[in-house]
Amino acid sequence: MLDVILPMLRWSLLLLAVALLPLALLSPALAPTLPAAEAAAAAPSAQPASPAAPASRWDLADFIDGLPDLLAERLPGFDRTGALRLYVRPHFGDLLRRDYLRVPLGARTKITKNFEASGELQTYFTHGISDAAGYGLSGLRLGAKSEHVLPSLNDGAGFSLGLNFQTPLSRPPQDLTDGHRHTQPYVAATRPLIPDWKLLGFASVGADLLDRTPMPAHFGRNQLHANSLIFVAGAAREWPRFRASLTATLTTSSLLSDENKNVYALRPEIVVPWKVRPAAHTQILLTLGGRTLWGPDGHELGLSSSVRIEFLLRRDRGSK
Repeated sequence: MLDVILPMLRWSLLLLAVALLPLALLSPALAPTLPAAEAAAAAPSAQPASPAAPASRWDLADFIDGLPDLLAERLPGFDRTGALRLYVRPHFGDLLRRDYLRVPLGARTKITKNFEASGELQTYFTHGISDAAGYGLSGLRLGAKSEHVLPSLNDGAGFSLGLNFQTPLSRPPQDLTDGHRHTQPYVAATRPLIPDWKLLGFASVGADLLDRTPMPAHFGRNQLHANSLIFVAGAAREWPRFRASLTATLTTSSLLSDENKNVYALRPEIVVPWKVRPAAHTQILLTLGGRTLWGPDGHELGLSSSVRIEFLLRRDRGSK
């Protein structure tokens, strides 16, 4: 009986979250708008908003960029035209678990007011602590995102359309790639739910379309082996010294393939930013998170951590 009730309960909770959160994001009755934040992003020469307005002290560009990586790359941002962010994400956990250290290098730039492009080169090299594993390039990820489309829905919120593409490179160790190219179109929305609390709601719907490469297939535990749809909903809040988010995800291959499998996940995460001084253009983002996941290979419960070192360039350039 439990084998029937538990999957139904998981489906119901996640579908309810996916259904209700977009309504909350697009409902103007839930929260006041953020004209000061959008005006500051679009017109840097404008007069600053009154200090009495709580939302004017909320830097949405830095807040969204400081969220966990998967959210920061998909949610609509508020950076100015010409902003350029360079980053490096060393996987220090590899020093204990692998014979090599993965070091992805990436960049995101705001080309126009409503268009952002990104790219990430995934590298690895032997760290020398255990057996040799060589060095090289393991993958390439490219992304394009059109932000703040449908202006009628952007009153204090954000709405974006995007496309990510990821492909393996050369012949990396087998556990660094699943041997497939991934094409991932998506739509995403955000809305400040309670600006006084700096509480942001977000939702996303996308697809993961697989294409085989000459490399052998190597899927991880509870990773779907076919084309799938991905539904994401959650909320994030900013505190003076850290940001926290809670994300619910439903991934299903039943609508795009014959595999007919589902993966349910719930991820709480905390991001702690650190700068030498408030105006510094370099920051370190430490992410601590947990996950509970149900999929075709069983239940997973685990912890994770990551570090991102980011360099912000040309942020003061005005929109054109």
